[in-house]
Amino acid sequence: MQAVSTQSIRGWFSIAMLVVLVSSVLVWLIQRNPIPRVVRIATGEPGGLYHRLGDIIAPTLKSGIHRTIEVESTRGSEENRELLISHKAELAIIQGGATSFENLSIITPLFPEYLFIIVRKGSGIESVADLKGHTVSLGTVGSGNRASAIQLLQYYMLDPSDLDDTDHYFIDLLTDASLDAAIVTAGLENPDLKKLMASQQFQLLPVTNSTAIDLTHPFLRAAEIPRGIFSKHPSVPGEPIPTLATTAYLVAEPETSPKLVSALLKAVHEESLRLSVPTLISRRDAPDWTKIGMHPTAHQYFYPTDEVGELANVMESLAATKELLFALGAGIYLLWIRWKKLKEAETSRLIQQQKDRLDGFLTQTLSIEEKILETKDLKLLSELLVKVSRIKLKALQELTEEELRGDQTFAIFLEQCDSLIHQIQLQRIARNTAST
Repeated sequence: MQAVSTQSIRGWFSIAMLVVLVSSVLVWLIQRNPIPRVVRIATGEPGGLYHRLGDIIAPTLKSGIHRTIEVESTRGSEENRELLISHKAELAIIQGGATSFENLSIITPLFPEYLFIIVRKGSGIESVADLKGHTVSLGTVGSGNRASAIQLLQYYMLDPSDLDDTDHYFIDLLTDASLDAAIVTAGLENPDLKKLMASQQFQLLPVTNSTAIDLTHPFLRAAEIPRGIFSKHPSVPGEPIPTLATTAYLVAEPETSPKLVSALLKAVHEESLRLSVPTLISRRDAPDWTKIGMHPTAHQYFYPTDEVGELANVMESLAATKELLFALGAGIYLLWIRWKKLKEAETSRLIQQQKDRLDGFLTQTLSIEEKILETKDLKLLSELLVKVSRIKLKALQELTEEELRGDQTFAIFLEQCDSLIHQIQLQRIARNTAST
């Protein structure tokens, strides 16, 4: 066995002490972030679920931090972000995908929000395409609701200018007969949504391509609106409705006090909040719904045994004891943990690269599918057939070279390629037959 040189020992010792020093400084920096005397929570429209949730959280949070809590009414996600960035609010509820999360940290996901396409019975609207030319409420300017509605319209090659677009709140469907429909993103527990659907004057349209949209939008996932969620007798809706879902997040700035974040997490996940909001995402499932960076304190809360949690625990111990021997041991331990995590990180990086590569192939095939539906040109169909075949061959080659993973998503991709090839061949046969 090769002997370890004195120089190497000194090097490792120096690194360990440096880690300890940095950890102690970080503890000091974290602990110096005070909780403001007034904590403002930016929510949403009065009567909506965001505002209701703020009112539910406020008393428990107040008892945990002994500060004044103010629940602010807003137009929605974009305004909430601006209030955070401008330091006019300390906390905010923001819909995933509705606005930029840059310079923000997630404290916790709250609940799924489903996309509802609500149309007045007898309006003649049977699909998303039929919305063209009708008076449709897309939500107030700056709201997450409007952002999601526009994303949906764009997928179906529509623009707000194709509609008689209004910024009405969707509950106005009950009182304004000129409104034909509304595109709403809301939780299942939204009281206004329940009131609207209980009236029996409206029906829900399915999002027929929800799975395809899921593949191309990081904050959207395929979902179903359950049968009878709004009424049991008669069932409203009468059958499960395919749609899309996003997530409402409780967010703050990265520098927000760890004590405030910790108290907020307890208020959400440890105070029976689920009794008031049955669709609340549990502490166990929360990490699966979080696709961007968490606040460090939230990360420790949801991952108490990983590297970040271990680091925080060590830093707290160092701040309390200030003993050299413990500090040295902690530094060495952190280095060992880091060595293990580097291996895991490399594996995760490779998996993410493979996923990103496959996502690129899927995006190409989705683009080809749109062109197939739009063209009648035999030459273009032949070109598209060659293109699909090459994409499939390239993907199989990368699978063989272990640049892609042979998982369920890859199987779906192969089925999509085969389906496109079949569609093209059928169209070519039909065009050739028609020409003869």
